[in-house]
Amino acid sequence: MRPELNARGAWIADVSVSRGTETVVDTRPSTVQPEWLTEEEAIRDGVEWGRRFIDREFNTDPSHSWIADRARAERWFRDTGEA
Repeated sequence: MRPELNARGAWIADVSVSRGTETVVDTRPSTVQPEWLTEEEAIRDGVEWGRRFIDREFNTDPSHSWIADRARAERWFRDTGEA
């Protein structure tokens, strides 16, 4: 994350996210980038955006579906019956 001044003299956060050696997000994907009066505000915004992105992409449990649970249960009963 690095703060940058844009053409209008406002601060923006240029954010990239890496996982190991792989770059997951090269530039913060946004159609409208928030502008800040100070460099510190841009840094805070970039860090907060990065944390939300990581939580959403890597720290959430996969959604649970009753259909998937039922399929697992059917496989278990079938495999147990065959054994």
